[in-house]
Amino acid sequence: MINLMKAAELFVKCLEAEGVTYIFGLPGEENLDLLEALRKSSIKFVVTRHEQGAGFMAATFGRLTGQPGVALATLGPGALNFTTAAAYANLGGMPVIFITGQKALKNNLQRLFQMVDATAVFRPITKLAKQITDANSIPELVRHAFQIAAAERPGAVLLELPEDVASEEVDI
Repeated sequence: MINLMKAAELFVKCLEAEGVTYIFGLPGEENLDLLEALRKSSIKFVVTRHEQGAGFMAATFGRLTGQPGVALATLGPGALNFTTAAAYANLGGMPVIFITGQKALKNNLQRLFQMVDATAVFRPITKLAKQITDANSIPELVRHAFQIAAAERPGAVLLELPEDVASEEVDI
C-alpha cells in the first residue's frame, strides 16, 4: 500500500520524533508547506518579530534544556538574520537547529531573487550546514542534525529546505 505525504509533513513528523515542542521564527512564502504541516502537529510555532530574536530564543531553549532548540526563517535576508544567533550558540555550546527556506531548486521562475548560498555562509559558524535536495533523505538528515547539535560540545546546525523539495510527495 502506498502512503503518500508532503515532504514538509515528513519533516515535521521527524521533528516530533526528536521531541521538538516549540519552534521560534517567522513565516515566509518559501516555508508555507512546513508551516501548514506545523499547524497540524503537536509542535507550537512561536512567531517572533525578527529572525535574530527567534535564533536567540532557540539557542537559549537549548542551553536551558540540553535539547536542541529550533528556529525557522525564510530564505535570503531572513536566513542571514540567523547568523549572529548561530555564532552565539556555536561558541556558547548551545544545541540548536536552524531551519531555513529556499526558492525552488528546479523550475525557479524568480531566478536568483533573494537567493543566498546559506549553507556556505553558515558552514564556518555551525557544526553542520546542509541543503536538503532529496525529500527521501529527510529522516536521515533530521536525525543526523539533532545528533550533531547535541554531540560532544553542543552547537548550531543549519538545515535548508527548498520549497519544491518541501512540496514533493514521498512514500512513507
